Amino acid sequence: MIDPQFPTSQAELLRAARGGETQAAFARKLGVNKSSLSRYESEKLGAPTNVLNYCLRAVANQMQDGQASAVQQALMLVRRAAQTLERAAEA
Repeated sequence: MIDPQFPTSQAELLRAARGGETQAAFARKLGVNKSSLSRYESEKLGAPTNVLNYCLRAVANQMQDGQASAVQQALMLVRRAAQTLERAAEA
């Protein structure tokens, strides 16, 4: 069973990471414009790996409870996979 707090789509991941912040403020943190963030959240555009990594870290930090849960382990594996893909793309 999937943890109800675990995002299962790009849109859910971005919204979970953004929390109560405005799109404009969160977009500045990510280094993207608000229009791009809106398109990522509506899934009209795939978010770049660096944006997804930032959001994965933010959500993992939010879920931190002192012990590595199955969700946290999954987030760590996804983050490692994304980092590997970034390195491969740069090569």
